[in-house]
Amino acid sequence: MEKTKKTLMIVSLSTLAICCIMLILAVFGVKIFDGVPLRLLLIFATICVATGISINELAVINRKKVLGFVGIGLLALSVLMAFVIFCSNLLVTENVFNRITGIVSVLSVTFIIIISIYSKLGKSLLGLQIPTYVAFGALAILLSLLIGGLHLFDTKGMLEVFIVLGIVCFGLLIASTIIGAKKKSSDIDTVNSKVKTITISLKEYETLKEENKMLKEELEKLKSNNR
Repeated sequence: MEKTKKTLMIVSLSTLAICCIMLILAVFGVKIFDGVPLRLLLIFATICVATGISINELAVINRKKVLGFVGIGLLALSVLMAFVIFCSNLLVTENVFNRITGIVSVLSVTFIIIISIYSKLGKSLLGLQIPTYVAFGALAILLSLLIGGLHLFDTKGMLEVFIVLGIVCFGLLIASTIIGAKKKSSDIDTVNSKVKTITISLKEYETLKEENKMLKEELEKLKSNNR
């Protein structure tokens, strides 16, 4: 598992570096946002994000195996559909497949975020978890409707609702991440303390005490004989 994480990290950082270099070249006038360079930029960016998310999903698999594999499967499906678009004429045309890909990607990322939080917090702090899941679910629905072609922002107040919901999701995600990290640290400390402490029964204690006494007597006899 550690070797897989290391490989994913190397791929993620490498593709991130390539994307940064391409964007820097764009600043100096190189045509990046058109034709083959644009396709390559999108492919490298997708690989960077996907491998980064996969590193987190490996940790989820260790805690919640089934949910972790479902998350990885949805992520792989999203990436595959994106590659189909980036490597074909679908990229420059508006079509149903592009909309479906966008919706699948949004729902996949939302699911991955939710199971990541749940795997860290478990059944604790439900007062934080439930609002977080509801907020992310609502945001995912709105994004899916927008990608699907529904003009939500034509309705008065929907833009404000969308922005507020995004801010709330961001805040709840940060709070859940911080609390999850603290909980993980506490769990490690608990495990370490358990490792350092051994619990035995009274009978075992008496047996060990008696054996210790006998060993001391034997040691005293050996010392006396040597004298």
